[in-house]
Amino acid sequence: MNRPYDNATTVPSEAAILADFQNRSKRVYRHYVHMADIRYANSPRAIMDVFPVKQAQKTVIFVHGGYWQWCEKSDFAFIVPALHEQNIQCVLLEYALAPLVPVDLMIEQVHQALDFIQHQDWITEHVAVVGHSAGAHLTAMNLTHPLVQKAVLLSGLYDLRPLCDTHLNQALQLSLDDAERLSLVVHTLSHDTDCELYCGADELQELKWQSEQFYHALKGLNQTHVELHLLKDVNHYSILDAYFTHIAT
Repeated sequence: MNRPYDNATTVPSEAAILADFQNRSKRVYRHYVHMADIRYANSPRAIMDVFPVKQAQKTVIFVHGGYWQWCEKSDFAFIVPALHEQNIQCVLLEYALAPLVPVDLMIEQVHQALDFIQHQDWITEHVAVVGHSAGAHLTAMNLTHPLVQKAVLLSGLYDLRPLCDTHLNQALQLSLDDAERLSLVVHTLSHDTDCELYCGADELQELKWQSEQFYHALKGLNQTHVELHLLKDVNHYSILDAYFTHIAT
């Protein structure tokens, strides 16, 4: 089956990188105060981990990727230390995955999580939602939520139509109608949220194309608060360290 969105073709050490993410994240769970598996809705994976900071100035809510079918929130706790150094607390969001649920339900779960977080006493005045890969799509589908003051979209997918004929759709089971309905380049949301798109220069051409297309779709709505950044010497996985260590504020 067609595999144009297989990141292993540009990152041959993919398995080792993901294992490193997990090992670094396990150390963070051991050494950083956190509230684990807070339930935000009545679903087994509708949970989140909160890494608080006393008198935090800002909250970053992270929505992980994995092509809507892989990965866990706990794989990405390695982003926490860089945020804590800047007095930013972090929420790692979990959601249900394919093939058990459709993408529509994942979008709704992120919305439910934002609703829940909005009413917690630990939430700060300033909030940013950062989504990576499929998590960027789920974040972008919730740009109009009142909690989202800033959205950071890392290596995202915004046109799902090209996925229908790929290996990814074995689990996603997207029809062409589904893919079009869920594509932000087709149904671009008008919003007032600051939106930053990032993509690595060493990523798959398809992923760079995805970010470029969504950027142009937003600009086509005269959205002035949108930026697109192509990061030199960065791939689909190193973009996480590149952003959280050197860019996030």
